[in-house]
Amino acid sequence: MSDEDAFLEDIVEDQHARGTHRRGSRRGGRRSGGLRALIPILLVVVVLGGLAFGGYQGYRWLTSNVNVEAEEQDYPGPGTGEVVIEVAQGDTGTDIASTLVEEGVIKSAGPFITVFSNTPEASSIEPGLYRLKKEMSSSDALRLLLDPASLAAHRVIVPEGLRLEQIWPILSESTDIPVEEFEAAAKDYTSHGIPENPANSPEGYLWPGRYDIPEDATASDVLSMMWGRMEEELTKREIPEDQWHRTLTIASLAELEVRNDEDYGKVVRTILNRLEGKGEAGGSPMPLQFDSTVHYVTGKEASVGTTDAERATDSPYNTYVHTGLPPGPIASPGGATLDATLDPPEGAWLYFVTVNTDTGETKFAETWDEHTENVREWQQWADSKG
Repeated sequence: MSDEDAFLEDIVEDQHARGTHRRGSRRGGRRSGGLRALIPILLVVVVLGGLAFGGYQGYRWLTSNVNVEAEEQDYPGPGTGEVVIEVAQGDTGTDIASTLVEEGVIKSAGPFITVFSNTPEASSIEPGLYRLKKEMSSSDALRLLLDPASLAAHRVIVPEGLRLEQIWPILSESTDIPVEEFEAAAKDYTSHGIPENPANSPEGYLWPGRYDIPEDATASDVLSMMWGRMEEELTKREIPEDQWHRTLTIASLAELEVRNDEDYGKVVRTILNRLEGKGEAGGSPMPLQFDSTVHYVTGKEASVGTTDAERATDSPYNTYVHTGLPPGPIASPGGATLDATLDPPEGAWLYFVTVNTDTGETKFAETWDEHTENVREWQQWADSKG
């Protein structure tokens, strides 16, 4: 028998044996196959039962540890009643959201922060007082904050370098408070927190800038508000209180004498040099001889020059007649001039003149001869303008 025949014979005998076993165990085989068929079903039942039990336990934990109502983070709106909120300078979307929650405008900060972050124009919301409603949706609240009609105050901008007599009409026009009421409030300036000073005036003590004045504000309220801002600026710069008046006086002179920020410090240094008698002054203080102080006396608008008669006016504010600083500020200085008084550049300047009033170009000089040349340049420029 060949190896191949032997191999085939073994296969036949094996198949015969398998058939005999299956026939002899027919009933028992059916029981065993049925059990095997049930096992997957039982496993499915066990798994599903475990999942159901786990889900039930998870639900019990969730409901016992988490307030389902917390998912409702926003009011449906549109809101009721009225509430006035303030957006402060530098407030972020998160800051505004906190204010709205505190005032009862929105239910929670999350939805507002989300809609704020997804709204590009939201970054343009300006500081101020806004009229909103209680229990608004976050999207509606943001919409009103972006609507100028929601402002709940009189918005007014007071430029730097104005005298009180120039500031009152600006405030009056915006608030409908008569000029006379501002003038009356200014007479009792210390009642608004403004320090008593040698000039006996709030001149120069009111911070210029933008204000949102409440609709029911009085003239006294406005003065207190503007002095409060000035006090913050002086304190922020760590200027000692006993130097406030002198600082404001010098800063106001720089504010009116030149136009470009880079020249403020040079004007301050020139003032100090003249007061101390530096250079050609030979140790003796020089009068400042500032036209701005003469304009303050005469009440004229700032201009390039003054007349002989105006420069001869007898007033403690006339720095052509009197040596030293005037009794007090002659206008409201801004941040740039306050900074200039704190850190003026080094220099021996005693004179300066604006040689081009269109651009504000100003030239500084240490000697009279040099200054004379600069004045001649200004005269030539003026002649060219007719």
